[in-house]
Amino acid sequence: MPRSSLGVSASNALTARWVEQVGESRADFVLSGAAVWPLLAFLAAAADDAARGELEQAAGIPADRALACANDVIEVVDRAAGAHGAIGLWVHHDLPLRMAWASELSADIVGRLRGEPMEDQAMLDAWVREHTLGVLDRLPIQLEAKTALLLAACLAIRTHWATPFEDSGLPLRPSSGPWIGLSPHGLGGTFEDLDRVGVVDTQSGAVTVFNSQGADEIDVHLILGPENLSAGALLSKIIAALTQPGAWRRGSDLRTGDTAPGLVVEEVVRHDPVPPYIDVLTVAFEVSADHDLLREPDLFGLRTAMDSRFGHFPGISDWPLAVRQARQSGRAIFSAKGFEAAAVTAISMDLLGAALLLPLPEYTVRVIKVVFDQPFGFLAVDRSSQLVLFAGWVETPARYPNAELYEGDNPMFRIGRS
Repeated sequence: MPRSSLGVSASNALTARWVEQVGESRADFVLSGAAVWPLLAFLAAAADDAARGELEQAAGIPADRALACANDVIEVVDRAAGAHGAIGLWVHHDLPLRMAWASELSADIVGRLRGEPMEDQAMLDAWVREHTLGVLDRLPIQLEAKTALLLAACLAIRTHWATPFEDSGLPLRPSSGPWIGLSPHGLGGTFEDLDRVGVVDTQSGAVTVFNSQGADEIDVHLILGPENLSAGALLSKIIAALTQPGAWRRGSDLRTGDTAPGLVVEEVVRHDPVPPYIDVLTVAFEVSADHDLLREPDLFGLRTAMDSRFGHFPGISDWPLAVRQARQSGRAIFSAKGFEAAAVTAISMDLLGAALLLPLPEYTVRVIKVVFDQPFGFLAVDRSSQLVLFAGWVETPARYPNAELYEGDNPMFRIGRS
């Protein structure tokens, strides 16, 4: 397996494990394994003893290959149109740093902390705003006077749809499911490329996936599965299927009468001769989340590294260091025009001891109708490498502006699945 493929596969595997844990309960979230995995790989290369083994297991690669694989994943992000990434390392001005390790940070950003938490915090918050394209505005951890080292990664994407959605002009009014009574902001679209929709058959049932497809190299997959699957299990199955073409039934292979969650293939009568197409109805959403990585230390290989009785990173410095904080903040916004998302991950270390008038011809057309009118997942993926950049779940859709004007029992406003 090429080195780059190893890093992408390992990063996706971490994302799949993470969404399985976070998605046990169906609640809104967004996360980016790709904005954590390179940091774990860098730490694995510098750790010793038990901490090294745990970080190797979390990263899914040998420590002696971790630096190269981390840089390969970072290069995938750097090459991806519509994506922006940055790595930063800041150390206390008195901490002796092993530059052989620090020089491997592909972004080549090594700075010094001034030792004044408020000034350092303001500096790093500005760094976050710059490298998340303004989607996020601050570091997810609070610096302390005894913070000796901070390693951070930002990842942001901003893409416009190759074919924009249309604002429905009315709130979507689901007639069944958890969103009855809500008035989500509905978005609709028709698309001629039938293979932008696919069905993945799992042991728990079929899963519907629609590719919103950015104009650059970013694909945003909307995912609707059986109600018996948790959000985490659903997303992890699709992450695994991304690189397995045989796992998918393409839209062009679906036939009249085929169904899947939120999907039905029908024949409709039109008065213009058009080819088969996809008719999609979904919702706008904005999702934000904060994650404390130390609440799941085994997932991220940080249990031993948290032990402040000993130092664990001789590859970073001769001085003893232990992980003090590790957090990620993320935000994702889906609209009629496009998608943007950002995540920032930070790991800090302490120094120990520190209508028609005429009849018209009629044509029968096959249409794949897809409706996302209940909670669903999403994956933002780099098209060429299939690196999962962001994963998340939409439990609460964006509310239609002035939705109260349309609420009630008037059937003319009931749009969605009948």
